[in-house]
Amino acid sequence: MKNILGHCACGAVEVNIREYGNFVYACHCDDCRRRGGGAHMAVDPGNSSNVDFIKGKSNITIWIDEPIERGFCSICGCDIFWHNPADDHYCMNAELFDDIIKDASFELELFYDHKPAYYSFSGKRKRLDREFKEIPEQE
Repeated sequence: MKNILGHCACGAVEVNIREYGNFVYACHCDDCRRRGGGAHMAVDPGNSSNVDFIKGKSNITIWIDEPIERGFCSICGCDIFWHNPADDHYCMNAELFDDIIKDASFELELFYDHKPAYYSFSGKRKRLDREFKEIPEQE
């Protein structure tokens, strides 16, 4: 897909991903779960050359959690992005992008070794630990 528009809950922030597939992943890291109350569903557009902030960049509040920057809408509080400035890598809230999530595949769970036992997703998919090593499927 090309030029995929997304927006926060209140519409004050709009973002465009220039090119992306239709896949999402779940992050179970402590920070994502603490901020959102569960696994964070994300897309991975890569570096800033693939991401354009169309509207409301001044409405984004940045929380610096060394070495990561996390961006939130200062009006509705919606999680917008996770950004690593060292390698200019973005991950973004999947729910911003209606065109991605309507037919998205869900084939990856990150920080699976941080996932608490009280929830799990149905289906089989690749699971990676905090060091991005694959965790084998348990029978």
